[in-house]
Amino acid sequence: MGADYGDTLIVISYHPHNTYQNPIAVARESFYNTGLTTPYVIFDGTIFVWEQNPTNYDSVFRQAIEVSRTTTPYFNLYINNATASASTGNLDLSIITADTIPDGEIIAYVAILQDSLHGAYTTFYKVCQQLYAFPLELTYPDTLDTVLTFAHAIPVNYMTAVVFVQDTVSKEVMQSIRSSFQEE
Repeated sequence: MGADYGDTLIVISYHPHNTYQNPIAVARESFYNTGLTTPYVIFDGTIFVWEQNPTNYDSVFRQAIEVSRTTTPYFNLYINNATASASTGNLDLSIITADTIPDGEIIAYVAILQDSLHGAYTTFYKVCQQLYAFPLELTYPDTLDTVLTFAHAIPVNYMTAVVFVQDTVSKEVMQSIRSSFQEE
């Protein structure tokens, strides 16, 4: 669906009660505390959509995407380089303020996702296996350049990084970007 808009739609699956549950999934579900049962989707951290019928996903989710796209981002994010060996990943990223940042507790997250995980009835994509976080204390027009190095056990061709900036008080996702990894 992201191709319909000329940009990227970023989806992260946490699987809090499924085969691929991990402490990250449990913590993120607790953070949102929706009270909803799966399947639900949260767009931009604040738009909650619960739709049980998969044939309705496209129309229901498209509406939520349209609403999300009306928000002007506060940050420009760049993944300058994403490389990985069989056990170590490196992510070189830049975070640049694009506007005056509202008061809040602003956190940058780096989610390391894995594709093609087998489930009982389907294959799971973009399953969050690791989540790193660090506070952002930037004001306009500040920039942060940083490199994250991490250990992993994901086949490189199934590995993706998503960087997103979130206000943990309002839960608004202020900007996001994703990148596949190139094998070192």
